[in-house]
Amino acid sequence: MLPLLQTVLTTTAESLNDFAGQAGWTQALFATLFDPAWNQDNAHVIWPAVLFVLVLTGIGLPTPEDIWLTLAGFSAYKQAGDEFVWYYFVGAFLACSVSILIGDTGAWFMGRKLGFGIRDRFKFMRRILTEKRMRKVQGWFDNYGNWTVFLGRQVAGVRFVTFFSAGTMRMSLPRFLLFDFLGCLVSVPIWLTLGALASNYGREWLERASKSVGGGMMIVAVVAIAVFVIVIKIRSARRAKKDAEDIETEIRLSGRSKAVPENAE
Repeated sequence: MLPLLQTVLTTTAESLNDFAGQAGWTQALFATLFDPAWNQDNAHVIWPAVLFVLVLTGIGLPTPEDIWLTLAGFSAYKQAGDEFVWYYFVGAFLACSVSILIGDTGAWFMGRKLGFGIRDRFKFMRRILTEKRMRKVQGWFDNYGNWTVFLGRQVAGVRFVTFFSAGTMRMSLPRFLLFDFLGCLVSVPIWLTLGALASNYGREWLERASKSVGGGMMIVAVVAIAVFVIVIKIRSARRAKKDAEDIETEIRLSGRSKAVPENAE
């Protein structure tokens, strides 16, 4: 882990030094990121980092999996010399799918061995295994059975809960991997394709945008988007907390009503 991070930081620093102080630093940045040679030279850093993060997202790391799949498609297209080479994308699909399945199996294993009692042992798990998400996934299992794993793979935000719940419900590992892989057959190619499209058309769009609004305005836009995402996350966390408190209140009231005799005045 540490050697990989050191390599990533070193590579990033070297790239920054290449265009630091140059006129039009945004164009230099785009030229670096969209350069097939740069992507080929740094493939030994890009791919381990992407695949490692995909594994971690499967076991609960709160980072959007779709972004990393898009980056994989972007890199595959660049490393193929700005062309669609089918075996590059087949390799990217297989590598990403295996990493995803490993991470998802970790979530399944946690559910099978630890169960929902893990919410009482680790406070941070309550933020992941919220009552609202668990009710939604339980409803899917009631209606769709094993296909819930396929459905959960397509929906961001409930993937970990879906795979964790599959483990608690004693779904067999071969069956779980089958439906999870079927989900990968749909979702992974979509994000790889979007990454390839960004690789093909993104540089021209970004360069036009940077010339129109300037590098400073682009930074402001990126910061604004980051702040927006953080605000949404905070609001979602507060809403989940309120839902949990409402559920606990309903449970207490229900318990009290059962404790009162039916013939009580």
